[in-house]
Amino acid sequence: MRDTGGSSSVTLAYLAGNLAALALVAIVMVFCGYRLGFPVLFNTFRKVIKPSEDVLYMPEPILKELIDLHAVVDNAGNPTAQLSHYTILVTSDSRLGWKLIPDARISLYMLRALNSLNFDPPVLALQTNAQISEGLGKYLEQQARVRYQYSVRRDGFRTTLPAVNVKEKILMVGDSVLFGEGVNDDQTMASRLQVLVGTNSQVINGGVGGYTGEQAFEMARRESEQEGHAALVYVACQNDFMNRAGVSYLDQARELLQSFAALKRAFSERVVVLLTPYMEYVLDDVLLKDGWWREMVAETDKLRRGLPAVCAQFDLECRDLTDMFLDYTRETGSAFARFGLYIDDAHLSPVGNQRAAETIYSALRHIGAIGMDESAAIP
Repeated sequence: MRDTGGSSSVTLAYLAGNLAALALVAIVMVFCGYRLGFPVLFNTFRKVIKPSEDVLYMPEPILKELIDLHAVVDNAGNPTAQLSHYTILVTSDSRLGWKLIPDARISLYMLRALNSLNFDPPVLALQTNAQISEGLGKYLEQQARVRYQYSVRRDGFRTTLPAVNVKEKILMVGDSVLFGEGVNDDQTMASRLQVLVGTNSQVINGGVGGYTGEQAFEMARRESEQEGHAALVYVACQNDFMNRAGVSYLDQARELLQSFAALKRAFSERVVVLLTPYMEYVLDDVLLKDGWWREMVAETDKLRRGLPAVCAQFDLECRDLTDMFLDYTRETGSAFARFGLYIDDAHLSPVGNQRAAETIYSALRHIGAIGMDESAAIP
C-alpha cells in the first residue's frame, strides 16, 4: 500500500519553502525600492536585462576612422576602446596620480543620444590638430549638439581667460566641475572669476577631471610651496565625501577640511570652500525618485546643514551653491530653469559657472582676498 501522507507532507514543505523564499525576495525588493527609489531599481534591472541598448548612432566607417585617430567616445560603451577623453589630456604623476599634459589641445563634441532623458550624453574627443575625412566632418555636423575645446597652458593648468600674469594669485582646486568639463576655456568657473577679479590677481584653474578631495588637497599642498597666493578656493563636490561606506559625508568632509585648514598660512589665511551639488540633487523636487537614491539625498542634506559649522570650526569661508541655484528658480519663475545650469548630470553650463564665480567672488571680497579693481566686471 502507498504511503501518500508522507509524499503530501514533502510537497507541502517544498511549497512552503518556495513561498517563504519568494516572500523574503519580495521583502528585500520592497526595502531596496524604498531606499533607492522604485524607478531607480526598475531602471537598474532593465539595464542588467538589456545591457546592450545602443545610445549612439555611429556607422562602421566612422567608427573605424575614429579608432585610427585614437579618438575617445565617453558614455557610450567605449566603442573606440580608449579609457576616457583624459587619455589624451593627462599623464601620470608620482605625487598627484595624474596631471594635465602641458600645451595639450583637444576638441570635443557632445553627440545626440538615442535613448531619452539621457543626462550623461555621449561625448567624442579628438586631438584638435587631427586630420578628419569629409565623412567624419559631415557626421559631426549632423550628430554634434554642442562643440567645445580644452587647452592647457605650458605650466600644466587649464587656460584661464582673459590672460593675466601678476604675482598675486588665487588658486582654485577641485575635480572636473572646476576644470570645466563641457565648456570652452573662457566659460569655465575660473575664467568667469578672472573677469570679476580683474587684473590685480591671477586666477589659477587647478581642477583636474577625476580628482578626489584628497588629490585636490595634494594639488593645493604642492602649490602652497610657491609664494604669492592671495587665497585658496576648494570647489568641493559631494562625491568628494562619499568614499567610505558607513562613514557620513559630513564626517568625511570634516577630516578633509581639517587638512585644508593646515595650509591656510600659505594662502594668506584665506580659504574658501564652495559646495557644488550634482543636478540630481538640485532637481530632486522635479526628478523625485527617478534621480538619486533616497539615502544619498538624505546624506547630502546632512552635509549641507553641517558644513557651515565645520568650516567655521577651521576658520574657512563656506558657500553652498545649492542655495544660489534654488534662487535661480525663483528669479526665472521656472521650475525647469535649473536644467540650464548644467551641461550633464554633474558639470556646470556657462550660466552655472557664472553663478558659481559670482558666489566665489562674493566670498573672496568678504574675507578681504580681493579689493575693488576698475578693470573688473562687477555683477
